[in-house]
Amino acid sequence: MKIKNLGHWVTDYLYALHKHSLVFVYRKPPAHYLGYSVEGKKPIVIIPGVLEKWHFMKVIADPLSRLGHPVYILPHLGYNTESVDRTTRTVRELIDERKLENVIIIAHSKGGLIGKYLLQYHNSDNKVEKVIAIASPFGGSDIVKFLPSEVLKELSPQSKVITDLSKKTEVNSKIISIFGKFDNHVWPNESCHLEGAKNIQVNAYGHHKILESSEVREAINSEVR
Repeated sequence: MKIKNLGHWVTDYLYALHKHSLVFVYRKPPAHYLGYSVEGKKPIVIIPGVLEKWHFMKVIADPLSRLGHPVYILPHLGYNTESVDRTTRTVRELIDERKLENVIIIAHSKGGLIGKYLLQYHNSDNKVEKVIAIASPFGGSDIVKFLPSEVLKELSPQSKVITDLSKKTEVNSKIISIFGKFDNHVWPNESCHLEGAKNIQVNAYGHHKILESSEVREAINSEVR
């Protein structure tokens, strides 16, 4: 770790700690997520990262909801600790139950892997139009070597999920990968770059703090439009 990045580590973890502290404040999504939908606006499905609840993505979801997009979350995912395959099936069940069309998935970190997995294996009917992934380790992350956790093992560059998805490039054209200049969880940062996808690097520092970047929100608004 370069000492010049130490401040970014501290700032990012303070931001994440603050978000975690709001878990009892945001137990339910705002009423406007589904209450103020405008006809013709595409549905948005929000997928947070590992060890994150849906409210981590509230800063992204709220503005889109106010523009009239119906926003769907999956509160029963909890902290998103289930396998990529199982969580993907849960997301697909939501799409089927709500009879959603032209879905845009907006995901953070591990959520981006879930989004690509869905495009690859559970989207033969093209219900999902595109995936917008933020700070997603499509090439895996070497940080997992220092965090020997069952919850994180699928994020290893050598995991079955990462190696399998890396070989599947045909759906990459439906993915927008947004990532920052420095990411304290994705090692190396280049793992967020996805061949064949639309890659957007923004002037943001920190795996969690990137979510509040105005550049990220502008990029998302542009892609949703």
